[in-house]
Amino acid sequence: MLAPERERLILRLLRQDRFATVSELAGLAGASEATVRRDLDRLERTGQLVRVRGGAELAAGGAEATPQLPFESRIGLLSETKRRIARLAASLCSEQDTIIIDGGSTTYHMAEFLLPMKLQVLTNSFALALALVGRSANTVILSGGVVHADSQLVLDPFQEDPFRHYVAAKAFMGVYGIDEMGATNTEVQLIHAERAMIERAKELIILADSSKFGRRGSLFLCGFERIHTVISDAGISEDQRRLLASRGIKLLIA
Repeated sequence: MLAPERERLILRLLRQDRFATVSELAGLAGASEATVRRDLDRLERTGQLVRVRGGAELAAGGAEATPQLPFESRIGLLSETKRRIARLAASLCSEQDTIIIDGGSTTYHMAEFLLPMKLQVLTNSFALALALVGRSANTVILSGGVVHADSQLVLDPFQEDPFRHYVAAKAFMGVYGIDEMGATNTEVQLIHAERAMIERAKELIILADSSKFGRRGSLFLCGFERIHTVISDAGISEDQRRLLASRGIKLLIA
């Protein structure tokens, strides 16, 4: 990938997520961390981003919304961390459980670890459904609606509750951010479906790598009172651990 292409990719990710680490950007661009640091230096000199420890954030005035990165690209971001989180999430499932899995790049990795199991899986993720159907004994129930190519999500334009007849033991969900307000996301089309999913599950389990903490999306998903468990990585800070503990939320580190 040439330098101008990498720079466009970097700015697109920053407009979406506000912050990214050097290792995330290197993995996404297929370049070395040294190369990405040089890209960041050039973009900082032109005032388009600000270098911070470990990565970069969007410069003030650069907050224009941008479409989410394609699903295939997001899977590659922090892939090993997401895979560890997904493995731990899958270990919380018991044979014959009915579970809900929201579409996302971290929850998608759960498919690999659910293959040996026999569950009833309710999902809005076209990609996850394809990964399970025909390769496992799981029963997959896919929500109806329009398949969105970039996100691989199936969303009902009429905002019906696709799983209103089901009761699930657990719902597994990714988020844009977690802070003192609770869990937030950014996708208008998705937020209604996610709230409906939460209502169908006894326990809500959030899969969130440590980069998700301390940031806030534009749409409120749910407060801490609805979250049972958060699965993250060792990068989560002591302040963030204390915040979850003070709200009675179980924290698991993958």
